[in-house]
Amino acid sequence: MIHPSITLAGAGSLQADAREPRLIHAVILLVTSGLTVLVTAILGPSLPAMQAHFKDVPGAEYLVPLTMTAPMLMMAGLSVFAGELADRFGRKRLLVGSAVLYAVVGTAPMYLESLHTIIASRFALGIMEAVLMTVSTTMIGDYYHGARRERMMSLQTTVAATSAFLLNNLGGLIAEAGWRAPYAVFAISLLLAPLMAVFLWDPRVRADMTPAQLAKDSGAFRPGLLVFICLLSVLLGIVFLTVPVHFGYLYGSIGVESPSRIGIAYGINSLGVISGTLLFGWVLALRLRVAWQLTAGALVAGAGFWMMKGAADYPTLTAAGFVNGVGCGILLPTMVTWNMRVLPLSRRGMGVGAFQSCQFLGMFLNPILIVWLEKSVSGGQRAQAVGLVGAVLGALAAVALVSGLMRKGE
Repeated sequence: MIHPSITLAGAGSLQADAREPRLIHAVILLVTSGLTVLVTAILGPSLPAMQAHFKDVPGAEYLVPLTMTAPMLMMAGLSVFAGELADRFGRKRLLVGSAVLYAVVGTAPMYLESLHTIIASRFALGIMEAVLMTVSTTMIGDYYHGARRERMMSLQTTVAATSAFLLNNLGGLIAEAGWRAPYAVFAISLLLAPLMAVFLWDPRVRADMTPAQLAKDSGAFRPGLLVFICLLSVLLGIVFLTVPVHFGYLYGSIGVESPSRIGIAYGINSLGVISGTLLFGWVLALRLRVAWQLTAGALVAGAGFWMMKGAADYPTLTAAGFVNGVGCGILLPTMVTWNMRVLPLSRRGMGVGAFQSCQFLGMFLNPILIVWLEKSVSGGQRAQAVGLVGAVLGALAAVALVSGLMRKGE
């Protein structure tokens, strides 16, 4: 049965529901999509103690860091399938079920004794995160439209960056109680699950459409554009993880070894990301087309990387981190809202999932690529490798600028 509130809108797409989302819906969806930062933000400080605990396990020096990267690899491989399931069978049940299982597998390392079973639980967590991130982002696109959607997408990045800023400090405090203690934080999804069940409604999906509606909606799908956006999403993933992974090494190369000073610099970078997302949501999204948004984000983020290349002291490198954060804070919501805007309802989950898969693939590839550039192209200097990423972003900004000058629309 077709819901009476389904109406034709835009370029053949379908509005999912006429109900008006309230603050509680925004909080649930934004917090859910921000759960992915727990993987890197809360666990980092506890890894040395964990490695000491498993020091007798062969290959522990490789296996312990895998507890952080395994979920990311699963998200890269499975987000697109999670989105397709959401398109075919609905969003809400998938979201609620995954939130419950997220807590189960996320807290499992608190009592598992084998490092290998802990890693297996982290792969399972990645499956749940693929569902939670993809479906919550898709539902933001279902519930909100126009300028409100642009702001929600910018707030999604704001929440993630703010959470990372807070959890980086919280993770260290919790880890004082032992390396298993931070895993308790993953139980937070048990608070979200009942809120999802009570307050969220299930938007209409592909199965609810008549053949005529499905044909009209599918006619608005542009697979070539989705492929292009997904390719840019791989680059976005590489860019977005460069500072979290390599910033500390850049400080080491200029003689700054103090963890507290480096931690402050990471916090300043996070403040840059937050500033960029707010600038996007409340200024750029309302005034500039996608090409100009992409130009601004790539130019600022690239300038930050280029500043890192030449930085020789703490203040300069820290300022470079802030500048790069602002650019990344513009780039991510620019890409997410562009992708969301061009997806018809019948392909929204799949398209969002494809974008997420490619973004997390880029994140997974980041350390491999940067280290290869350092050793093979940059003469063993990581700052030079980071500068090359900045040069690529500069080229992207130039292409986007030319595209904006030559054509209208997207």
